[in-house]
Amino acid sequence: MNNKKILLVVLIVLLTNILTFFGASSISMVASDNDTMPEFPEDLQLFNEVLTILESEHLKEVDRNELLDGAFKGMLKELDDPATSYLDPDDYENLKVQTEGLYGGVGIEVFEEDGYVTVIAPISGTPGEKAGLSSGDRIISVDGINLVGEDLSKAVSLIRGKPGTALELEVERPGVDNVLKFDITREEIELETVEHEMLDQDLGYIRLTNFSTTSGQEMEEALDQLKEAGMVGLVIDLRNNPGGVLDAAVDIADKLVPEGPITHITRNEQIIETHESHSEGLNIPMVVLVNETSSSASEVLAGALQDTKTATIVGTQTFGKATVQNIRELSDSGALRYTVAQYQTPAGRTIHEKGLTPDIEVDPPYVAELAMMPISTSLEEGDEGEEVETMQKTLEALGYYDGEIYGYFDQATAEALQEFQEEQGISVTGEMSEIVVIQFHEELQNLKKEQDNKLDRALELLKQELE
Repeated sequence: MNNKKILLVVLIVLLTNILTFFGASSISMVASDNDTMPEFPEDLQLFNEVLTILESEHLKEVDRNELLDGAFKGMLKELDDPATSYLDPDDYENLKVQTEGLYGGVGIEVFEEDGYVTVIAPISGTPGEKAGLSSGDRIISVDGINLVGEDLSKAVSLIRGKPGTALELEVERPGVDNVLKFDITREEIELETVEHEMLDQDLGYIRLTNFSTTSGQEMEEALDQLKEAGMVGLVIDLRNNPGGVLDAAVDIADKLVPEGPITHITRNEQIIETHESHSEGLNIPMVVLVNETSSSASEVLAGALQDTKTATIVGTQTFGKATVQNIRELSDSGALRYTVAQYQTPAGRTIHEKGLTPDIEVDPPYVAELAMMPISTSLEEGDEGEEVETMQKTLEALGYYDGEIYGYFDQATAEALQEFQEEQGISVTGEMSEIVVIQFHEELQNLKKEQDNKLDRALELLKQELE
């Protein structure tokens, strides 16, 4: 059995890459600094000698780029700082998309499965959705360039492009014999980071998925709409929020907390800068939801709301990432991401590697715990073990399986999986795959909304405060 596994929560956030940046300016600012880099120093002559000897005399042919890449990784590893790393050009471009919140493209989420670039889903209202792309589609070429067996990063770079330009996708769709062709015009795709709605009894709900340069404006628009609808209390959901641009967190905090400190930036245990609120705050009861993957900039916001007693924090202990990174663009169009400071809450608390302790702790529901369990992408009938048990529990929670949960992939389990695949519109194989795991995750998220004990507790607290 293939040992490749996918942890469902990883689809939301990769904890090793959780960051807080000084702001979008730090990404664009650094490119102009390259001219001030020092000349090649004498103490690196030994490195150059070793590299030259290996290239010319080693028994095996060596790849210079691979050796250099290994040297970079070894050097950065010595810092014992997982937030400091080298970003290749593709990683750097993806980071800019996340922090800037905008890119030119067709608006589809994709992943790699069995050598094929496969569509998870088109984003609502984008060219990809309008053209008719759907979950499970395999993109085999872009403008005649074959993608079968290629890296996912190559597909992303080909699909993205200047808004207004056209591209042709060739797609294989499960159940359709012919290759489908889609002529699509790229548009500017905005990655929305703020979702909002009005719940019962005039209680507003805002979910922040991450912090980009557009988040502050999105938050202001959401608050305005909720106020117009008569909001008297607010739930802010920071669960599974990995952070992002520090300036965005400060901007949002300025709209919510009263005049005073929001966060202190420190270096060598000395405060070098304090970000402050200059507003009166929102002045309505607020509850903030957090969990173990609320991190970085989301902890800045939650910490400010907690220390100023502007909101009640509900949930589980947060991740505990209180360092700030800068980005310096390199000559190969990649970038160096490196730690430059730490931050403290308004009351001077250092939460790095500790996290924020909620005012009211509420354990996650069973469905949320289920979503955290690892499951193989290649289970098939006859397999057994804990991951089969997890699959059975998932199918049971989603209403597809009512047999015995004992960790053996029997015929009843295969039939339940086939029923799930058929209803989700994906290939009916009775075997696990990455697209099945992704659909499991989507359905568990929907179910979690229906069984959200943290949100229920938050609404209960707001109603009590408003009585």
